Amino acid sequence: MTRSRLGGRRSLRGAAAAIVVASVALAAACDAPATHTAKGTALVRGTVFTFGLAPIRPGTQLGLLFASLSNRTQSPVVVNSVTLTGQGLGSVIKLVEVKIAPFETGRRGTPGGAFEVYPPTAYWVGTGTCNQQVLVAVRGFRIPPKGQARVWFRIQGTGPGVFHVKGDVVHYRTNGVSYRQLIPTGYKGSVSKHAPFAPISPEQRRCIKRMHARPLPGNYLTKPKNYDRMPRAASRLAGS
Repeated sequence: MTRSRLGGRRSLRGAAAAIVVASVALAAACDAPATHTAKGTALVRGTVFTFGLAPIRPGTQLGLLFASLSNRTQSPVVVNSVTLTGQGLGSVIKLVEVKIAPFETGRRGTPGGAFEVYPPTAYWVGTGTCNQQVLVAVRGFRIPPKGQARVWFRIQGTGPGVFHVKGDVVHYRTNGVSYRQLIPTGYKGSVSKHAPFAPISPEQRRCIKRMHARPLPGNYLTKPKNYDRMPRAASRLAGS
């Protein structure tokens, strides 16, 4: 993960900490299959985790690169869609973009983490290089037998309140049958117009120019003079 991204001030947009959710009942309730779609088991479900996010302001965007899709079978899995499920979606935060992050090596891949720049870009201490994750369309993405990929979610604060994403719901086909499966990688946080300022993390900042990345809306290298009077983040991404 980008500078571990777990623990420390900037892990997951600030003072984030991974919280292992031990409620089996909650996980079972979230894993209920949708009507007319069979419950799938082709993907590795993984451990129930909820990542804590520091408060963001309305209009601020954040990229999350944590959820993994691992094909545990001997047949290919073709992804149709991926979305989030939980409390506060639509009213507190909205999902701006979903992409697949294929498994890549070298400078075409990054460790997982929360990103304030787009595309996800970070300095990797292990190699001493700036890396930028490749992102591709979700629909039709093929995960080979025993293969894996990650999901990129770009969220945006929409209104004051708290949110609790329970996980991502994956719709896919394998062996000619459609399935729906919950991957219980969750996120908790809040949106407030008084959320404190936090600059773009150093490992992302140092690679912005070199890799032609851009700050996501609401994220800055240094605190703007009028930051405390800004009603909402200004969009600086085309299509945002």
